[in-house]
Amino acid sequence: MKKSAMIIINPSSGKERAAEFEDRIRKVIGEDYEYLEVRYTKGKRDATRYAKEAGDKGFQIVVALGGDGTVNETVNGLAGFDDPPVLGIVPMGTVNDLARALQIPQDPEDAIDLLKDGYIRRIDVAKANDRYYTNTLAIGKIPSAIHNVDSDEKSKLGPLAYFIASARELAKDASFGVSLSMDNGSWEGDIEVLAAGLLDTIGGFREVLPRVHMGDGMLNILVFRKLDILEAIKISPSVLMGNLEENDNVDYFRSRRLQISVSEGTSIESDVDGEKGPDLPLDIEVLPGRLRVITGLMED
Repeated sequence: MKKSAMIIINPSSGKERAAEFEDRIRKVIGEDYEYLEVRYTKGKRDATRYAKEAGDKGFQIVVALGGDGTVNETVNGLAGFDDPPVLGIVPMGTVNDLARALQIPQDPEDAIDLLKDGYIRRIDVAKANDRYYTNTLAIGKIPSAIHNVDSDEKSKLGPLAYFIASARELAKDASFGVSLSMDNGSWEGDIEVLAAGLLDTIGGFREVLPRVHMGDGMLNILVFRKLDILEAIKISPSVLMGNLEENDNVDYFRSRRLQISVSEGTSIESDVDGEKGPDLPLDIEVLPGRLRVITGLMED
């Protein structure tokens, strides 16, 4: 049986330079895969549809060339299979959180070389209602602001576009009440931001939570009771030093499952790996070792 690979390219990624790397990817992985199929995304969920098609056809590998959104869509096409194709990532986005955590080079040429020379490692996937993610789900005013950043702003300003949008939103009072149900208890209160992640990387910052061990099957839950501009300035050293969970304004939990609910009639959207996710209420569970990914990291 021929070994098959699918390459999914988001042509708008990398300041619209992503398509320039098609020939390079073909050359590198074409040595090991006899059949190559290249798909270009044109709209939302295209990468999910293509990745699912690759899984249905029994492809051995799917390479996603794009930003966090493209990678997340590809994950959503693969994670539903019991034995999905291996995922390769060539990061060309604004932040590239998953790629950073997996020590995948940020230079596309080097990331393409890693497709041949890297390690295959299993990673956890979380499922929130019907959406899968590999890094962070967030709710609150900052995630809402990020959804309003258009592709032109991201191309021109990079991560600064997210910072500007978040700063505008921090000036507003936008707290809301939530109820959390976890493995070992529950929590209720008013919050402004909540993040439930699998990695130690949030918004491009590494080692925000140093106790996180990749692949431990746990959600790391950060609850920010208040997050205005002043508070954001106060917690910045904690983010940089990796002791955010020790901040007095932050509650930190670990759990394999998380249910988030709000009062009836309250409409709150979520952000999943940088893209708009399902609205609350949410039922989130960790699927340990769900995907195999080509990384720069050996298994522990």
